[in-house]
Amino acid sequence: MKEERKLFREQRKLFREQMKLLREQMELLREQMELLRLNREAQRPKGAYYLLFAMIVLTVIYIVDEITSNMNSAMQPYALFDLFHIASRNVNTPEYTNAINTVAPWQVASNLFLIITPFYKALSDRFGRRLFLMINTVGMGVGMLIVMTSHSTVQYILGMLAMMFFTPNDMQVLYIMETAPKEKRATYSFIAKGIALISVSLIGVLSRAFLKEDVPESWRMVYLIPVIVAIVVGAGSFLLMRETPVFVEQRRGYLSLTPEERRIKAEEDKKNGTAEQGGVFRAIRFIFKNRQLRWIFIAGFLFFATTFYTSYYSTVLEGAMTTALVSTALIIYPLVNGVVTIVSGFFSDKLGRKKVCLILGGLALLGLLAFVLACRLNWGPVAAGIAYGCSIGGLWSMSDTLILTMPAESSPSGMRASVMGTISVMIGAGMFIGQALFLVLQNFFPMDILFLCIGVPFMAVSLILIMLKVRETKDVDLDNVTADTFR
Repeated sequence: MKEERKLFREQRKLFREQMKLLREQMELLREQMELLRLNREAQRPKGAYYLLFAMIVLTVIYIVDEITSNMNSAMQPYALFDLFHIASRNVNTPEYTNAINTVAPWQVASNLFLIITPFYKALSDRFGRRLFLMINTVGMGVGMLIVMTSHSTVQYILGMLAMMFFTPNDMQVLYIMETAPKEKRATYSFIAKGIALISVSLIGVLSRAFLKEDVPESWRMVYLIPVIVAIVVGAGSFLLMRETPVFVEQRRGYLSLTPEERRIKAEEDKKNGTAEQGGVFRAIRFIFKNRQLRWIFIAGFLFFATTFYTSYYSTVLEGAMTTALVSTALIIYPLVNGVVTIVSGFFSDKLGRKKVCLILGGLALLGLLAFVLACRLNWGPVAAGIAYGCSIGGLWSMSDTLILTMPAESSPSGMRASVMGTISVMIGAGMFIGQALFLVLQNFFPMDILFLCIGVPFMAVSLILIMLKVRETKDVDLDNVTADTFR
């Protein structure tokens, strides 16, 4: 009996060793097939107009991203009027405040939900950018579809959470960063975003076409066209786009290493706080160990505490003017926002990232002040739209520079997506602070006053840190960034 048990254990051990060997052989075969595919990809001619074609596709995806990001905020009063059966359609009533108190905590909690975002985004360091460009775009369309068809608060919140999960990933930004010539990265990125932001005015156009004050459910039709475009373009992008050259070269280099070379490199990476295959926990260690990324994180954390006002601007507008005038403001502000964004892209490549952050941050602060005054003093929808457009144009353009462009230009290729995804979620804790303060205080103070009392101090301190602690990244070579580049 003992001999039989001993023989069984030996057979089981042998089976495990054989299975381990089989898995290693299958992994080796998979890597060889992937390397062959990437070698073919690198050798394929792109054609004279591929960059133009890619930028058109990525710009359309950017439009989907920006419309998704702004849709819920723009439609919030009308969705809450409908879902909570607020017959008065008045944002200054206790019923509306109770509705906000029901929905807003989930917006705050979504920042904790986004903790899985870097794990999701880090997968693109392993499986490529193209697959996740498609998943992200289709996901935004599905999120809008869930909101559009919601007839309960639970479904509305689930759709809102889905949209808030996919929109911060900005895979199209990473695509542009790794496809455009290095001297034009910011210019191309900001042009694409500027066009996308101008396209947000379509929300105002769709509101004028479909939104009716006497039809409570009419807000749903505003979502219809964006949902269709997001799903169709997202699915088509997988067929139309090619993998980014930076990812192809980085992944080919890694797969070409022998096991011994990988072991030696892993030891060097561990010593330097970086890794060729990225990963969330490696990215966290790298961010805190690297002086440049550490100060970018701190400044971004403080600045993002001010972004809460972008979720409630339509409520302030609805409390200051009629629904028709609000629709006018919704058409005007994206145009101003887009112009600010495009101009900032040109200045970013000429003046540098730091100076542009300071200029844009100052514009965000002054624009916010002007927006509050325009609503309080009845300056009208045009003035309110221009002021709000300037404010969020500065806010999001600075945010993209500080949280997407500069971390990308401060990170090694193998960790770039991991660092960008991880630092965006870490900075999201700043959004949590601002939203939590707002959620509590909006029960006691007017919303527009809270915009200033919370927003101005955080913006000011963030700008001071950028000026004193963060280094310029404008002309860095993405292929040659190391852990020591900004020390």
